[in-house]
Amino acid sequence: MAERTYHHGNLRAALIDAGLQLLEEGGIEAVGIRSAARVTGVSHAAPARYFPTATSFLAAVAAVGYERLAAALAEAVNSAEDALSAFRAAGLAYVAFARREPNTFRALTHPSLADKSQHPDLLSASNRAFDVLRAAVVRAQADGHVVSAAPAALALTAWSTVHGISALIVDDQLAAKGYADDPDDLAEEVLATLFLGLRPTEG
Repeated sequence: MAERTYHHGNLRAALIDAGLQLLEEGGIEAVGIRSAARVTGVSHAAPARYFPTATSFLAAVAAVGYERLAAALAEAVNSAEDALSAFRAAGLAYVAFARREPNTFRALTHPSLADKSQHPDLLSASNRAFDVLRAAVVRAQADGHVVSAAPAALALTAWSTVHGISALIVDDQLAAKGYADDPDDLAEEVLATLFLGLRPTEG
């Protein structure tokens, strides 16, 4: 990784950018304050003003990851032709994000960041991503495609499903279970099963 010299501007943002680069190239284990300081070209002590702990730095990096996820979900939803397509598109966009940025995806739910209340920016970013999915649920309910129930609970059901299949795909766990299908086809099948379970009961 090439080092770059930091001169003037937003040091916090520069350090986060370095953290994202470290994450992409080396995974969670590579994301460290000292490493980010070296990449940014500042002293090891300089980041302490913004990130007093390694966890606070990882949380800031993960917050950007959630912002990227929220943007990807929103773009997919806004490009859909109707409410049901938007709900489906959100799920597929989630899986696509995980496949495109596997290390970022893993950082989003890293155990050290489980208590997001300790990291307001991370909590806010994660809520924005979840709110895109919840809004898609509300829209699908309004059009009669999804059962009438608490939108947050249905969004959690959908999130759990797409996160689970994403994790299995990213961590190469499917072949061992006999699922050698194309990941995109498998994601489509899983989402079709999810939607079948969320449809309103007729009659």
